[in-house]
Amino acid sequence: MRISAVAKRTLRHWRPFYWREAALCMPAMPILLAGGVLLGLPTQGAIAAGAALVVGLAASRDLVGRRWGAMIGTALGLMIAALVGTLAGQVPWLLLTLGCIGAAVCAAIALFEEDVWWVVLQGVTAMLIAGYYAGPLDQALLRGVGVLVGSAAQIGLVVLLAWIFPKAAARLPSMPAPPPPGNKLLISHMARAAAAVGISMGVAWAVDLQNWAWAPMTAMIVLKPGLMETQTRGAQRVLGTLLGCAAATVFAIQVGSAHPWLIAAAAVTAFASFALQQAHFATLTAAITATVVLLVSLGYGGVLANAEHRLIATVIGGLTALVVARIAPHRGRLNGVQEDRVGENPPVVPPVRAPAAGSVPG
Repeated sequence: MRISAVAKRTLRHWRPFYWREAALCMPAMPILLAGGVLLGLPTQGAIAAGAALVVGLAASRDLVGRRWGAMIGTALGLMIAALVGTLAGQVPWLLLTLGCIGAAVCAAIALFEEDVWWVVLQGVTAMLIAGYYAGPLDQALLRGVGVLVGSAAQIGLVVLLAWIFPKAAARLPSMPAPPPPGNKLLISHMARAAAAVGISMGVAWAVDLQNWAWAPMTAMIVLKPGLMETQTRGAQRVLGTLLGCAAATVFAIQVGSAHPWLIAAAAVTAFASFALQQAHFATLTAAITATVVLLVSLGYGGVLANAEHRLIATVIGGLTALVVARIAPHRGRLNGVQEDRVGENPPVVPPVRAPAAGSVPG
């Protein structure tokens, strides 16, 4: 009975599991990774697959009333971020400034419109990641091309498969729009987000941490208007990162440089990432983290250090967000402020009708 109860609690963390939507978005991942390996360009293949992962996650969202608008907006944001981040990364203070501004903008948008926030968040995080791989214009353009290829492949495959299998094309349930926040909450949340990102970047740089970009990324995602929400999200983020890093690292060490096994594993974890977008946040984080670790292992190698430094950076970002939230808590009323639905069970709402077969997606 006790084992059964534990199993039931564990299974709840995997629900809801949107396997149809995941089946739409997963195929691009192994195709891009295998193509990169066969062409002798594993790094470019990993960059393209990383873009496909993010753009695929956007398939569950709308933007400005267009069914595929979030995918297109995310793709454009990723390309711009790849160029800007790679170039700005050569000048640390410039990248730090852009990161703080981007965090403040994300914090503001999060209080108004979740889908727009999510798209902007992906652009800011992609800029920080590109900043870690800083380089001159030719390197920035090469990264931008990889992002373009991955994004275009993902959008093309998803739209094609959605036309063939329209039942899998509906967006996931969404939260109702929150009421406009007060000026005090808006300004304080923007300031705290900028501070958390700036401090986490500074700490990660000070300890000369590889994969330091995960520190400000975590700070942006973890920090919420309320202290309790920040504490909960931070603990879940660290737990999910630990589980994802551990699982992917052990697997990568076991298979070594066997590309077919790494590609197959990345396809499985990507499928889980797409399917678990509204499951428990720690479970979703574990799936995405495992996918990223496998992509980096395929494209850059150094799996053990890659996972270890990513976990340390996640702890730095989570602790920074928590410290900032404690030092400068928002003491006003938070009634009506909606949390984002990433990794959260949404309310039950009527499903959105999928486009009819043969119709042109918006």
